[in-house]
Amino acid sequence: MPCRNFNHSQAQGGDLVAVAAALAIYIGQGKTADELAILASLFDLMRSNLALMALNTVSDNTQPEQCRRGPASENRAEFYDSLIGPTPDLFG
Repeated sequence: MPCRNFNHSQAQGGDLVAVAAALAIYIGQGKTADELAILASLFDLMRSNLALMALNTVSDNTQPEQCRRGPASENRAEFYDSLIGPTPDLFG
């Protein structure tokens, strides 16, 4: 079984960034600063929850031995960090 590659091509990433930006602009039109902050918090929570769900579906036992690096907890933490990225400070 081949190693899982969680890196996607830059073209797909660029498309996702463009779609996310357009969706954010569409959703944010006509909203107050407080409403935008609430929406940002909501989507940030959704992002974290989806990343946790993805983390729970990754099984270190299903990967071939050559794909494993270090203890399982380090692999999971590294994968989680790659999914969620930095958390923005919305109220600071």
